[in-house]
Amino acid sequence: MKVLLVNPYQVDLVQKKGRIYTRVWTPLDLAYSAAVLERAGIQAAVLDANALRLSPGEVARAARSYDKVFITSTSLDRWQCPHLDLLPFFRTVEALRQAAPEVYVMGSHGTVKPAEMLAETRAAAVLRGEPENTVLEICSSQSLRDVRGITFHDGAQIVHNPDQKPVKMEDLPLPAFHLLPMERYHYELLGHNFSLFEMSRGCASDCSFCLLKTYGAGVRKKSVGRLAAEVEHGIRNYGIRSAYFMDLEFTVLRKQVIEFCQHLIKQNYDFSWCCQTRLDLVDDELLSLMKRAGCRLIHTGVEAGSEQILKIVDKGITLRQIEEGTAKIHKAGIETACFFIMGFPESDAAEMRNIVRLAKKLSPTYALFHVAAPYPGTRLYEQVRNDPNVRFSDGSLFPEAIEGRFTLPQLKSMTRSAYLQYYLRPSYVGARLARGQFRALASQFRLFLQFVGA
Repeated sequence: MKVLLVNPYQVDLVQKKGRIYTRVWTPLDLAYSAAVLERAGIQAAVLDANALRLSPGEVARAARSYDKVFITSTSLDRWQCPHLDLLPFFRTVEALRQAAPEVYVMGSHGTVKPAEMLAETRAAAVLRGEPENTVLEICSSQSLRDVRGITFHDGAQIVHNPDQKPVKMEDLPLPAFHLLPMERYHYELLGHNFSLFEMSRGCASDCSFCLLKTYGAGVRKKSVGRLAAEVEHGIRNYGIRSAYFMDLEFTVLRKQVIEFCQHLIKQNYDFSWCCQTRLDLVDDELLSLMKRAGCRLIHTGVEAGSEQILKIVDKGITLRQIEEGTAKIHKAGIETACFFIMGFPESDAAEMRNIVRLAKKLSPTYALFHVAAPYPGTRLYEQVRNDPNVRFSDGSLFPEAIEGRFTLPQLKSMTRSAYLQYYLRPSYVGARLARGQFRALASQFRLFLQFVGA
């Protein structure tokens, strides 16, 4: 049996719907899935059409010799914040169906809307949740009825099999980087020779707007030794020099992070990295160690500009904790990328101004302003469905925004204004130039133009 796993080309650098930046990042879940198949003696390949910029027709031609093809609508870096423009994905699925005998779709979209995605794609089955175990079961079973975590047609009937068991992180093999175009991956804030890694899956928080269905419940982790082996594998065999640890709350595992940082310091790799975490999960000792271990950037969700909205969306953090956490990261000499969300149902014009005011006060290295997306599978989505005073901005399976106090054009205008107010401050530009960050600033300016023009 020959199996192909596909990451489709997203086409636009910044998707207009949702203003989502389609980075060329390692499809880590596909690399794990391929490695799981190889371990079981099944011939596997990964086609990262997003990295190789392959059209649906080119993907279909490459798939003709395979028995089963799996295509994801969201690779691991997009499980939490999936693309809202599904047209590139649908076009690639349609092309694959003409070329391959069995096409399966997976990702966050099918996890929360399995029947709808099955109807849209006419795939053999939709995989729900993490793909690794389910891909192996499909390739090892005689009947789809024996496979957990899928939705499929049995005649005219739609069958939702029981959920798949959670992946045991420690049991995952080394990702199949040998099947990926590793030289293609980069992050404009860290550079080339880049990859994704993960120490854990899941989130300990319960924000109303976060889509966590693909991860399953709770937080599962690898041992430090297991993570260290993966990183060394990437550095020594594939020349990786920078990475993003894709954990949703990296420092919630404080003891593990300390042990892992001590390992990196001891190894003295030429290796820099970033992570994502909450601002109430950092402290001076931890940040100092992370800096010594090569941490250059921390992503963090601020989201709101007032205590009221933070409480409404169940962020579980205060403005004081946000300010103190940001100050500690800057004190440690680590850059910050702070995310802000505009357009929750309760947000008024004053809240929008509060967000910009808070962003300027925090002064992160990078500030990103987004319109609240009501992802199916979140409490925010259910809130909009049940509130007669607000509505979805469009009738698609995955709406772009919430309209109530403001229309979508007004919300887009507000985020555009926030970008302009933040980045065109002489103090911001002057501070970057004073640190000699000419090339980084030029790259950032090009990306900035993409965002404000989307």
